[in-house]
Amino acid sequence: MATRVLPQQQRAVLVTMANGLSVGETAQRLCLAPATVKSHRRLLYRRLRVRSGAHAVATALRVGLLDPDDIRVPVGGERP
Repeated sequence: MATRVLPQQQRAVLVTMANGLSVGETAQRLCLAPATVKSHRRLLYRRLRVRSGAHAVATALRVGLLDPDDIRVPVGGERP
């Protein structure tokens, strides 16, 4: 299915997806253009053979590309 190693920026985008950040929030946090974030998401979907962000995160957890510790549970209304 997927290789066990992701390029650094793709992994960073995956972590933000797991934490519920939007494309715009991810772009701002990672100092990337929104189009670049969208491109990384498309590449992740293709690599993981999924069609949604939720499925990408679930699959990444299942195959070991994402660690449960990467997912922060927000307190109150704060963003991770």
